[in-house]
Amino acid sequence: MAITDSQIIDACVLINLLATGEIAGILKSASLTSLICAVVEKETIYLRTGDPQNPQELVQISPLIETGLLTICQPEGPDEETLYVDYASVLDDGEAMTLAIAVSRGLVLVTDERKARRLFVQDVGEPKRLIASSEILRKWTEVQNVPSEKIREVLLGIESRARYRPPQDDPNFDWWVKSSQ
Repeated sequence: MAITDSQIIDACVLINLLATGEIAGILKSASLTSLICAVVEKETIYLRTGDPQNPQELVQISPLIETGLLTICQPEGPDEETLYVDYASVLDDGEAMTLAIAVSRGLVLVTDERKARRLFVQDVGEPKRLIASSEILRKWTEVQNVPSEKIREVLLGIESRARYRPPQDDPNFDWWVKSSQ
């Protein structure tokens, strides 16, 4: 049974959302409880600053956890642990744990990692439970009626601070390119 009122976010998307400077509003607009796995919580997350003197900024996610915008989870029981180990043989630990929990608990998976996306669809067969950074951002802009200049600022912030732009086969690629000009 799917728990479609919750989404689990992997590290790559978390970094993209942090790069926006608008993560709280974005998570609220998602209208889903947002989880991250314990491995992602423990990872040291940096964003690029554009300042040659201080090229990286350490990002603290503890305020998002303290306010309840993000909830930490970890594998529960031997089935989830086995699934995690299986995925860890082909993915990084954070993506593997995120994927294992999403598959096991029927959660929406939020990732941009191609291999994790392919494995999710292959193992779950529900592409509607799969979200990319571009989709969560576009929904936020529509729900919050974000002005075009702010959208541009946010998308360019992701491109420069997180070094991410959706691939050309992403359904929101054209929206992203047009909105960031």
